[in-house]
Amino acid sequence: MQDGSYEVVDGQQRLTTIYIFMKIAQQEIRSAVPPFELSYQTREESAHFLQKLSDDTWNERSNIDFYYMGQAYKAMDQWLDEQPDRSAAVQELNTKMRKSVFFIWYEIPADSDPIAIFTKVNLGKIPLTNAELIKALLLNKDNFVGTDMLRKQLRIAASWDRIEQGLQNERFWYFLNDSEESGTRIDMIFDLLADEYNSNTLENHISEKQGYFSFLVFSAAMEAADDRNKFIDVLWDDVEQIYAEFCSWYEDLDKYHIIGYLISTGINAAKIRALTAGKRKSEAKAILLDQTKLIKSGIVKDDKGKIDWGMLTLEDSTGRKTIRHVLLLFNIATLVCKGEKQYRFPFDIYKKEKWDIEHIHATADDTDEPDDSLGNLTLLDSSTNRSYKNAPFQEKRAVIIDRESKGQFVPLCTKNVFLKVYSASPGDMELWNVADKRDYIAKLTEILDQFWNKGGAQ
Repeated sequence: MQDGSYEVVDGQQRLTTIYIFMKIAQQEIRSAVPPFELSYQTREESAHFLQKLSDDTWNERSNIDFYYMGQAYKAMDQWLDEQPDRSAAVQELNTKMRKSVFFIWYEIPADSDPIAIFTKVNLGKIPLTNAELIKALLLNKDNFVGTDMLRKQLRIAASWDRIEQGLQNERFWYFLNDSEESGTRIDMIFDLLADEYNSNTLENHISEKQGYFSFLVFSAAMEAADDRNKFIDVLWDDVEQIYAEFCSWYEDLDKYHIIGYLISTGINAAKIRALTAGKRKSEAKAILLDQTKLIKSGIVKDDKGKIDWGMLTLEDSTGRKTIRHVLLLFNIATLVCKGEKQYRFPFDIYKKEKWDIEHIHATADDTDEPDDSLGNLTLLDSSTNRSYKNAPFQEKRAVIIDRESKGQFVPLCTKNVFLKVYSASPGDMELWNVADKRDYIAKLTEILDQFWNKGGAQ
């Protein structure tokens, strides 16, 4: 909310119960002020009652809400009285409540209907994720007996939160994935491991079509393990190893761009891991570059056997998809081949927005027919593209420059096209002519060749 408050769709009773205990603790520990306040959209009096709740006011019965809140207060107070040392019990519970209790929440879109969401939650139509079930399986207190084991439980729990928070980084997530994850993002790692454990560990394989597949795999593997603690250690080491591998991909700019491109074109993280497993850095990079070369298959070659990118056209049945991949790779290769290593292609923006294959010049220079060849095409977000429709080249350039000046993302090669960076003789800045198209294709060919032959900047 704009005032910093949160509208709670589900969880009101839990928050109210915690708040009531804190009002009890506040009377015995002056510093134990509740760290939050509650208000109720249709019952303003209930909020006032909670704020003044104490040993003197809990028995107020003028309102049905007051009665039940008071009964909860009474039950807690009586339980504390039954403890050998009430003050110590209050102190211990207050400390644990403030240091060991965490709220896990899911933010719903601003335009969602809270009542509809609440109904779905309470009808069981929003199920637990695999990761939530796996967390309960692994961190079950029965798996950790003794002081040292409890430390391990806390270590795994802290590591879990660190990894989940890391995957919440939009740039990191969309580097590894093409779409949003509505639940817990650590599911991605468990899905990868579940496939491996199902193939290599379980005697009786679980169908991948089975609901809660990854949870069932780990549950079966744990059940079959001779030593549960050792199984948990091995599994969690595997989780941390995969996460560390993802982080190493992200931090290495060449790998970031090459892997990011491959994932954007349909090669998932599992395959990339399989291709590079056990390989040295230079060998792994060569393998990844070979995967990017697959885009050359089926492309028309000239008389000398060299690929003629200028022959690519939207008219081909597979042309649109291939052209999109070529234009994306041109942007990626340009960044990889640059001497300075500062700029990252924003895969999060690329994947969250809709992109068009834009005609640089709406029509060919000497005909009324549109030119659908690669020399007249570039990548542009759909909102910008459709805003200026069939505007002349110079008007499109003005829009592109204005967009970037406002901090909006324009792919580097698209900006270069409209600034005629690739044109040997830029001359007429009002037209995108035959010579400009030829120079554009020549530069694209040069950059891709450098990317593939040298592996980028050395």
